[in-house]
Amino acid sequence: MDDVWKAPIGAEVAVAVPTEGAHVEQVTWHGDDDARGDLTVVVARRTADVVTLRLRRGERLVADIRLRRGEARTGRPHGLLRADVGPGATCERLFPVTAEATTDHVSGAEPVLSTPSLIAFMEDTAADVLRPHFGPATESLGTWIGIRHTGPARVGQEVAVTAVLADVRGRRYLFDVEATVDGRPVGDGQVAQTLISLPGRSA
Repeated sequence: MDDVWKAPIGAEVAVAVPTEGAHVEQVTWHGDDDARGDLTVVVARRTADVVTLRLRRGERLVADIRLRRGEARTGRPHGLLRADVGPGATCERLFPVTAEATTDHVSGAEPVLSTPSLIAFMEDTAADVLRPHFGPATESLGTWIGIRHTGPARVGQEVAVTAVLADVRGRRYLFDVEATVDGRPVGDGQVAQTLISLPGRSA
């Protein structure tokens, strides 16, 4: 079935590109595509204006593609930063793994960095790309996460986190993030930060 706007949830469709009058709003990669096996596309979710397509190669989940009706939104000046920050801006930080940042829910196993702590490290690093440019009444909030936690980090180790600005749409800043321990990957994905203007403050 070709019409992604009419196909039932779970139905396989022939294409994963926007139809006329729609655009790709977001792509979330779930892993490396090893190109073995047939690629299939199914309708995962849909509202009146948004449809999410799920790409699989065999049993392997490859990506989710979100389509939205209408023209792609472009960034609008917001005046919340003292200087423009564009794609490619980056920040790298080191985070020590403390006992408070770990989870021990696996019986008999050594405590390891929890996923919420990893996400917090990634969001804080992304925010640090923007913080040096904040106006006096500006802050940012984490508004979206798409993270894979792929390896352990233990108490006493340091997690190196890199955030690279990938896309800007108005107040919303999307970052590619990666975390490693001694060069070994422990997590990757994307997070979004949205700028807000704090009430009661003036520039």
